[in-house]
Amino acid sequence: MAVSALSGVGQAQSAASGPADLPEWAGYYVRALGADLDGLRPPLTIEALRQLAIDHLKPWAFAKMEATDFVANDAGQICLPTGPFKYWFAVGQFLFLPGPEKIVMPYLNVPPAGVRRVYLNREHPRNLRPTWNGDSVGHWDGETLVVDTTGFNDKSWLVKVEPHTEELRMIERYRRVKGGSILEVDITLMDREALTSAFNFVLYFKKGNLKDRPNGQLVNVCNEDPELWRGFMDAHLQPLLERSREVR
Repeated sequence: MAVSALSGVGQAQSAASGPADLPEWAGYYVRALGADLDGLRPPLTIEALRQLAIDHLKPWAFAKMEATDFVANDAGQICLPTGPFKYWFAVGQFLFLPGPEKIVMPYLNVPPAGVRRVYLNREHPRNLRPTWNGDSVGHWDGETLVVDTTGFNDKSWLVKVEPHTEELRMIERYRRVKGGSILEVDITLMDREALTSAFNFVLYFKKGNLKDRPNGQLVNVCNEDPELWRGFMDAHLQPLLERSREVR
């Protein structure tokens, strides 16, 4: 499925402008859970998704994961972006703003996840500079939006601390199900350097109401108090330091 989605992207982009109800796709989305998903493919829990990723890691990537401490090495703790993967489960809220040439997806908590732009009028540029969110191009396959993202850097994690390389490629298929009340996102991740094979999972989102959030989109200043952050990190790293001294 993922490979066929990549063929003829340019032709597909020029031949399709999206479904007739595209304006209805626009809005603020939150994770859909529980009864909203009756009759749909069951989504994985974060624990099951993490195990799925681990099961596909090559030996060197598994060893790197084992040597990585979640808190001490979390990019978000040092005010860096976290990439899109962790954000799906950590917050899972975004705006979907479709247009004729691109779709803009600002995540609710902008600083760690950023703003994604899915370009509908071009293919990937040559010699992409690796970035946290990569470069996304999309096309319409009937009423399904197919998004191909490549050009990731290797600094983010797949779920928790599972590594990937700059070879990572993500294929997403967005479609509306259950009469349009649910947005289904079918995701395939491929990385020939870090993964033994591609793996696939699905997430579901439903329309939310930004009026329910008095502050609207969050402006998060990570670790605004440097002393508080330093104390937090020192307290977490102290047991690791003591264990290393015991080994010696």
